[in-house]
Amino acid sequence: MYTELLIPLDGSPLADAAIPHAAEIARRLMGGLHLVRVFTPMTTLGAPPEAAALIPDPAWNERMEADARLWLDRRAESVRESTGLAVTHELRIGGPVDEIVAVANERRCAAIVCSTHGLGGWALRWLGSVADGVIRHAACPVLAMSEDAVARGADVNRVLLLHDGSDISEAMVPHTVWLARAFGASIDLLRVVAPPWVGDAFTTMRDAGEDPFGIDAFAEESKVEIEHIAARLRSDGFTVTSEVVVNVSPARAILEHVERTNPDVIALATYGRGLSRLFLGSVADKVLRSGARPTLCFRPARHLTGDAAEHEGELMASTPA
Repeated sequence: MYTELLIPLDGSPLADAAIPHAAEIARRLMGGLHLVRVFTPMTTLGAPPEAAALIPDPAWNERMEADARLWLDRRAESVRESTGLAVTHELRIGGPVDEIVAVANERRCAAIVCSTHGLGGWALRWLGSVADGVIRHAACPVLAMSEDAVARGADVNRVLLLHDGSDISEAMVPHTVWLARAFGASIDLLRVVAPPWVGDAFTTMRDAGEDPFGIDAFAEESKVEIEHIAARLRSDGFTVTSEVVVNVSPARAILEHVERTNPDVIALATYGRGLSRLFLGSVADKVLRSGARPTLCFRPARHLTGDAAEHEGELMASTPA
């Protein structure tokens, strides 16, 4: 199993706040940390020729790159001294998404650990195009944390796994196992069943005891399916609970469950059916922003090619199911 974790930094305190979480995971895996900072020169940002006068002198880029490199050298040394872990680092030149994903693939990282907001301007800005792009294209899981999430302790005692019954959600199970096993954490399985159509009429019919779309039967079937997963995990030594919730608002159901059960990490796969196909849309945005928990995200490699696909395949093969 790969044990190196990648931490993208941009010079901001919030990006730095992901380090204790990654360090605790690496310590339990007896692994290391790799810090990366991406510098994007002004001259590579795609400005039209007529805007050339607005681009600073090339020496400006050189000074900014040198400053970023010096900052990263010093930060890596500080993290190495404070954690006692093996810490490597590098400055990459180019687009943040492409470079972060490339580093993770090249080094066969077990996961990317990052905060979801950084500096604005020319620097990284998580929970926007950079976070979206990294989660979409990374071959390994991404542990993304909002400002409220990074303020929590780095220990993990309970992991909430969101599962919608799809093969893509199933691909999240090994990564959840990987994290839970590292901490000896328990696993909560949650499946949200949403009606195919919602509105006042549906609510009225439900209040009257009617089930026009067969949701109750589907919920019962879902309970059987999710309990099979729970039984498999229990046989592997984990303490597991499972629950199926019927709710017209998946995000609300998830956040209510989080409030009630207080998990330390939320784990979900991207692009399944039901909840998962809404990921990187309103549901995930609300979970990341309002869940106040580190969120372990993973997108299976149907879209990956070349080195990235090879990395994902090796990672999955080395991760216990």
